[in-house]
Amino acid sequence: MSGLCEQLDPTKWAELLKNVETVIFDADGVLWLGMDAVPGSPAVVERLAAMGKQIIIVTNNSTKSRVDYEEKCQKLGFKSVKKENIVNPPVLCSELLQRSALTKRKIYLIGAQGLRDELAKTGFQYVGDGPDHFENYSETEFLYDVALDPEVGAVIVGYDNHFNYVKLMKAANYLRDPKCLFIASNEDSTFPGPNKDVTIPGTGALVAAVKVAAQREPLVMGKPHIATYNYIRAHWNIDPAKTLMVGDRCDTDIKFGIDNGMKTMLVLSGVHTLDDVEKYRKEDRKDLLPDFYAGKLGDLL
Repeated sequence: MSGLCEQLDPTKWAELLKNVETVIFDADGVLWLGMDAVPGSPAVVERLAAMGKQIIIVTNNSTKSRVDYEEKCQKLGFKSVKKENIVNPPVLCSELLQRSALTKRKIYLIGAQGLRDELAKTGFQYVGDGPDHFENYSETEFLYDVALDPEVGAVIVGYDNHFNYVKLMKAANYLRDPKCLFIASNEDSTFPGPNKDVTIPGTGALVAAVKVAAQREPLVMGKPHIATYNYIRAHWNIDPAKTLMVGDRCDTDIKFGIDNGMKTMLVLSGVHTLDDVEKYRKEDRKDLLPDFYAGKLGDLL
């Protein structure tokens, strides 16, 4: 490989850090895979914290609240990471709702515990979470007169392992009202997992279904979209030129860093590989090409 995407070793890493004040890490595929830390990742994060670097964890995963993520960080050895260091779609969705001028205060929620926990703090009620089986409806009742809550003013789509045709139909019909907000936690097509031979569909697959059915585009909260960057700038004092974005996906993490003037580093412990980088290079997708890469964070020790 040539040009961009320089491989880092411990010596080059130490040299790079001389011009870095803030390091933004993605979580899944970078810090951990499932319930296990990626080897060496806790040591790298803790060493950076000891050096006085500003650490921010920015995940597109909406299944957990920031409190849950803090507990996971503590358990896996990221002792310096507190909930105040963490940005995720639930907190972004909550801030958006609190700034909105919605007169209808209920949310139709396609999502998991993380979104429920954050929404509970906002004063908005949510409906629709949990199982909602087709068998609970007669075919005539459901197809000809789907029951909708008239107080719903927004639809939020996050990861939901109960997602099905019933939820798709309800979301699409709420969104027939042009005043109903359509919010997506993220558009990640897949999740990284411990077995690279297994595809785990991500929230983006659910969002795509609702987009097609509703014929509407959502306000997307997660990377690489601007809502994440605006939140970071509002809550931290960062200089993008002295900030390093570290992630495992070129289309979210690396693009987020490049779009906002940061240095970028890809780790190969999650979704994307050097073959993906080479493909993007041939497609002249400069917005997806990292400045640096490493096999995993532990390789920099």
